[in-house]
Amino acid sequence: MTSKVLEAWESVTSNLPDRSNDWWAKLSEKYEADGRSYHNIDHLTEKLEHFENVKRDLKNPSAVCLAIFFQYFYYDPKEVDCEEKNIEFFKQFADECNIPQESPLHGEVVRLLRGAATNSTEEHKTEGAHGTDDLHYLLDVDMAILGAPEDRYSEYARRVRQEYAFLSDSIYNQLRVKVLQNFLQIPNIFATKIFREKFEKQARLNIQREVDGLKPQN
Repeated sequence: MTSKVLEAWESVTSNLPDRSNDWWAKLSEKYEADGRSYHNIDHLTEKLEHFENVKRDLKNPSAVCLAIFFQYFYYDPKEVDCEEKNIEFFKQFADECNIPQESPLHGEVVRLLRGAATNSTEEHKTEGAHGTDDLHYLLDVDMAILGAPEDRYSEYARRVRQEYAFLSDSIYNQLRVKVLQNFLQIPNIFATKIFREKFEKQARLNIQREVDGLKPQN
C-alpha cells in the first residue's frame, strides 16, 4: 500500500478502536491481490487524490472516504453481487470497530455504497443539472479516469480488459461497447460541476475512441 493510502486510512479511522488495524491488513491483501490489474491499489490511490481535492465540498467526508475504501474491497468481475458483499464487509468492519448501526456515519456509508452500485442519478440524466450530494462526488471520483489524458485512458482500458481475460474478445467487445455507449447517451457523465468542467469533454472523446476501436470493422 502507498503512503497516501495508509495516511488516508489512518486519518479516517483515527477515532476507532485498534481493530481497524486488522482491517488495514485485509484491505492491503484485497487491493494487492493477483488479477486486479485495474481495480487495485493504484486505482484506490488515484481516487483518494481526487477525494482530497473535493473534501471541503462534502457534507460527510469521513463517510465518503470509507465508501471509497470499501467500494471495491471485494472485487470479482465474474460475480454480479460484489456491491452487496462490500456493504456486508463494511457492516462487519463497523461492528468490530464499534460504529453503531444507528450512527450517521454507518448509515451514510451504507447509503453511499448502495447508491454507487447504480452508477447513475437524475443529475446524470438531466441536461444542465448539477449534483451536490456526497453520492455525486463519490461517483465522479470513481469515474474520473474516463476523463484522463488519452494515453492514461488507453492504459486503463487495457487493464480493464485484463480483468476480463476469461471472456473472448468478441463477447468482451460487445459488452464493453454497450457499457460505454450508455455513457455517451446520457447528458452528463459527471454529476458535479467541478468534475464535469474538468473531465466531461475528454471523457467523451476517450469513450468514443474506444468504442470505435472495439466495433467490428466492415
